[in-house]
This record gives sequence, structure tokens and C-alpha cells, in this order.
Amino acid sequence: MVYIKSCKGTYKNQKTNMAASDLAMLSINEVLKDISPDKIDAIICATVTKDYVYPSTACILAGKIKASNAFCFDIESDFTGFLSALRLAYAFVKSNRYKNILVVATESFYICDDENRFDDASVAALVTNEQSDIQIDFIDSVTDGSALENCYIPMGGTAKPYTKEGVLNKEHFISIKNSNIFEEEAKKAALYVKEVLSSNHIEPNFYIPSYSSKAAYDNFVDTLSVSKDIVYSKMENANPSLSASSGVALSMALEDGFIKKNSKVAVCGYGSGYTKSVAVISIN
Repeated sequence: MVYIKSCKGTYKNQKTNMAASDLAMLSINEVLKDISPDKIDAIICATVTKDYVYPSTACILAGKIKASNAFCFDIESDFTGFLSALRLAYAFVKSNRYKNILVVATESFYICDDENRFDDASVAALVTNEQSDIQIDFIDSVTDGSALENCYIPMGGTAKPYTKEGVLNKEHFISIKNSNIFEEEAKKAALYVKEVLSSNHIEPNFYIPSYSSKAAYDNFVDTLSVSKDIVYSKMENANPSLSASSGVALSMALEDGFIKKNSKVAVCGYGSGYTKSVAVISIN
């Protein structure tokens, strides 16, 4: 079995001007209270707003917490970043080779202007083979690679390196083709979640969607065709936090008592058209 021993999210309804690793530490410090860093086998960090192009933000985090025995790497997976990292950690622990994996998702939105509002956030979770109240039962994800220009950063990669003219045109910021894409993706995500859960004979007691807008939240719930009472709504008006969104929502739902004991919870991640993911956890 694979468990989440602890999970902590940090949501800032603002731009903090903090490096992604510094923002992550606000969550990590809470998660690592009961474990020595040298017991961590790996650090997987999901982020679009990494500290540097090189080295990985996960590597920087390992140095900050003195996790000298961990192998570290970053992933980019849009709004499903936390769940994608969780899926990898699940597989590592399931292999019986690794015992403790630190999963992190952190976003610091210096890459946004005020026209496209995102909020800084981070989440950290310790995935382990040590029995805990939170058991990971199932994770699935899919990717649509045809939606490139829906939401992306036009400049800074090998396809279009940085130029002075590009910076003046704000091409190093996130570009959103149409904000309605989040609402449409919420509908697609709900249909995906329904199909995956049904085909695997899973009936959750609660749903926790990643957040991007009130309209997207409403579309997700309406298309899911379940009572709003079982869909976590605290973050329905929040601005998106990309890879940290679903993890922050999960952390808050665990802390405020929304999730009841002896229940199954579907944590859902979706965003601008690239990825969709659902993780099912049991709360014992």
C-alpha cells in the first residue's frame, strides 16, 4: 500500500515576488516535522515557474532541507503537476525500492502580468509505505498535445529564445488565447473523470477539483452531475495556481474538515487544455 503521511498547502492571494523554492519551503517545513531529511529517497517538484533553467528546483530544495540521500527532478504538467508528481511517487513506493518520496508543487508568478491573473501557491506531501490515514488507491491522467497556443509562454525556449523585442512585447509572460478555455476544459475534465471512475468501478464520496475560476468550477460540477454538497468549493473563486492548484485544494479540504472519515475522495486536476488527471484516495 502507498500512503500520504502529511500534506500541506500554502495559498497566497497575491504575487509574492518569492522564488518558487522559497514558496515551497513554507509548505515543506510543515510536512517534514516528523521525518529526518536524510530519510527522503526522492524529491519530485512540479513547477512551471522554476527558480532557474538549471539546476532543477527539486535539487535546490534538497540543498535547503539537507536531503543528502535523495534523487531529485522537476516535472512540468500544467494544472495536473501535483497529481502527476503524486503518480510518479506512487509508482516509486509501489516498486518497494523507495520508502519516502517528497512531492512538491510550487508556482511563483513573476511570469504573469496583471491582465492574466494567477496566484502564488505551493503544496508538499510526503508519500510513503508507512501506514497512514490517507491511502492512495488510484491515479490516472491524460494529455492533449494539440492545444499549444491556448495557454503558453511564447518566448524563452529553444523554439523562440529571449530577445529584447520579445521582452518589450511581454512574450516572456504567460499568454492566454481566451479565458473561456478554462471553462471549456472544466466540462471536458468532468466527462473524463466520470468515464475513468465508472470504468474502474469507483464511486467517490467527495470531489476536490483544481481551481481556476468560479465559472470553471460551476461547469465542472454541472457536467459531473453530482450534488454541490460533495464538491469542495472553498477555492471556487480563487485565481489559478497551475501545478499547485489541486494539491492546495486537497490540503485545505483535509484541514477544514470537509472530508469525512471512512470516505473515498476524487482529487481532480485540469486547466488550459493540455492535461487532465484524477487521483482517488481513501481517508481512514
